[in-house]
Parts: sequence; structure tokens; C-alpha cells
Amino acid sequence: MKSTGQITMRHVADRAGVSYQTVSRVINDADGVAPETRERVLAAMRDLNYRPSVAARSLARARTDTIGLVLPFPVDVTFANAHFLQTVGGVDRVVAENDYSLLVSSPNDEDPALSAHRRMVRQRAVDGVIVEAGMGDEGIELLVEAGYPVVAIGHVAAAVPSVQPDDESGAYSATQHLLALGHRRIALIAGSTPGNLAQQARLRGCKRAGTDAGQPLDEDLIATGEFSLESGHDAAARLFDRDVPPTAVLAFNDAMAIGAMQLLRERGIDVPHEVSVVGFDDTPTASLLTPSLTTVRIFSSELGQRAARTLIGMLRGTKVPPVPAVLPSQLVVRQSTAPARRD
Repeated sequence: MKSTGQITMRHVADRAGVSYQTVSRVINDADGVAPETRERVLAAMRDLNYRPSVAARSLARARTDTIGLVLPFPVDVTFANAHFLQTVGGVDRVVAENDYSLLVSSPNDEDPALSAHRRMVRQRAVDGVIVEAGMGDEGIELLVEAGYPVVAIGHVAAAVPSVQPDDESGAYSATQHLLALGHRRIALIAGSTPGNLAQQARLRGCKRAGTDAGQPLDEDLIATGEFSLESGHDAAARLFDRDVPPTAVLAFNDAMAIGAMQLLRERGIDVPHEVSVVGFDDTPTASLLTPSLTTVRIFSSELGQRAARTLIGMLRGTKVPPVPAVLPSQLVVRQSTAPARRD
């Protein structure tokens, strides 16, 4: 028999023939697990001598009055993205209002996927952790395995409470807006990670709007970027090198939309009279551009505030189910969109 120190939730999941998210639900006595599945997981835990309560509940030792925040990118990259900066600001505001401190951890170059989560576990300096989604669920599993209450900001598959924007509805509204303006060749600049759940939701929204309008989107007009100005510029260059270029561009964040606008300006293409551009996030820069950017507002600060309130409630004894709380999104129409030209 292996020692308990060697056994993880993934071992239990493999033994029981379920996902580790299901194991997490059983450990946390969450709803949504069939009785026979729950018993199979409990049997696997007994067989493997897996007792998460011993190590995990020991976190109730001495309180630190500190909340951990795990970022998906190095700090310099994260803070260059206004959405993340606003989200962190929202977390910090609620943490301070409740007399907690905030400890931020971000990835390093040696182990970008899990280094921030491992550092948080190793330091044992926090009472609970907020995780910015985007790097998969393995890091969340590490934190849950160590016994930390966890709340995620964004789309996750892990069985933890989460707060997320209504990305699909926002993308639907943005695409519907362009279709109503008469655009039929609508290009998308999406992220380059197909497994990203937020990206999948936005893509679903765009495609559903096209289908509902009887104008399915052209799959050949989907380019990818890295959510940066440069990648938006490069993606737009590929789109507008085509023999028949798009008349509208919908980028999956404001930075890529601004990069696309820069490319169009360099090529002497007028926004919005020749090409309309839409972003996503409604970062502060969006309203200051010329022309100002039509975009989808996702209330970044409110996401951070809601996540912090949820986690602090958990620390104070509130039982929160591992389901997403969805905050509404809102299309903000500005100067970068106009009716399609009829040449």
C-alpha cells in the first residue's frame, strides 16, 4: 500500500473511474454526484488510504488573514492587460475592506504552468486562494488537494465555485450588431488556445448569432492571436492579405482589436467607413481611441470583487456550491462600427 503522502485525487479518480473533479465534489460533499458514484469514490479513497481531511482540514490551524491570488501570466504581462489589472483591483478592494491582506503569485519561466500554484501551497501563508482562470485545472487541483478553499475567476472545469462573465452572450450581441449593420464578411481574431473555455464560449456566441441570422460565419475568416497588440496587428495583416478581405473584425479582447486598428491605419483603410472593428473587455483605453472602440463590457472589477466576497464568505463558514456565478456582459457601441459599404 502506498503512503498517503503519495496519493493524490488523480490516483483516486483513476481507481474509481471518474474525473478528479468528481473526486473533489465528493471530498467537499457537493451536490451533483450520483449516490453510486459517490460510494465508488469513497471506496477508492479507502482502498488507497487517502484521507484528505487530515492534511486539508489542518489548514484551519492558525489564521493568516491573508488571501492568495494566483495569476495566469507573469506580473509584467498580466498588468499590461487592463482586464487583469481591473480584476486584481476589484479583489484587492474587497480584501482590504474585510481586513485581509493580499498575496499575489504569478508563474516563473522554469515552470510556467504550475509554479505559481506550487509556490502558494509551499508557503502556507494564506487562508484561501482566488485563481484567475486560463491555465487549466491542474493548478486548482493542487490547491484543493492541499486543503485551501478556492474560488476561480473565469471559466474552469474544476469543481470549485467560480465567477465568470457571460462571454457567449457578449459575443452573440457583438456579432448580431455587425450583422444588423449589413456586414456579411465578419472576421474573428480569437485566442490561439483551443481548449480555453472563455474562448470557446465567445466562439459559440459568434457562430450562434450568425446561424440565427441565416448568415453563418466563414470559418476561413477566423485568425488567432495571443491577446496582445502585436498579435492583433499580425492577425489582421493575415486577414487583409486575402483577395476578398473582411468588412468587419471582431477581436476577442480590446488589445487585439486595437492592434487590428493599427494595421488598418497603416494600410490606409478607414475605420469604420471601410471596415468596422469590435473588441472585448471594455478596458479604459477603448473609449479614448480615435475612433472610440465598440466593445463588449465584462465588468472586470466586479468579477474580482465578487470572487473575493465569495471566498471570504467561505472562510467565514458559508457553504458555496461549486458552480459558476455568471455576471452579465454588455455591448457598448461607439465610433468604430458603421454600416457596411455597398460598392
